[in-house]
Amino acid sequence: MDKVYDKCCGIDAQKLIVACFRKGAEAGVTELWCNNQRAFELANWLQNGGCEMVAMESTASYWKPLYNILESSELKAMVVNASHMKAVPGGKPIQRMRNGLRSFFSTDY
Repeated sequence: MDKVYDKCCGIDAQKLIVACFRKGAEAGVTELWCNNQRAFELANWLQNGGCEMVAMESTASYWKPLYNILESSELKAMVVNASHMKAVPGGKPIQRMRNGLRSFFSTDY
């Protein structure tokens, strides 16, 4: 598989936002409650880390304000189908997110 992004983030946008930010082989995970102040903090964390792409999955409308904040912070973001992320093997949601990041960002579609 060809690597597309070296620094990328996967976000599960619900009432509690879970973000997994990968920088090469390293991965940092953060959890925060969904509000604008926290979303701006998340955007700053990703900008300071040099994030190249953000993929969000959400089954509700929690992704909308977060997407707008990421976009206004000049971060590239996309919303992915939640059923595709849940189909990734790995058990726990954070492990699935890490595996999902590999599958979404490690190949050129």
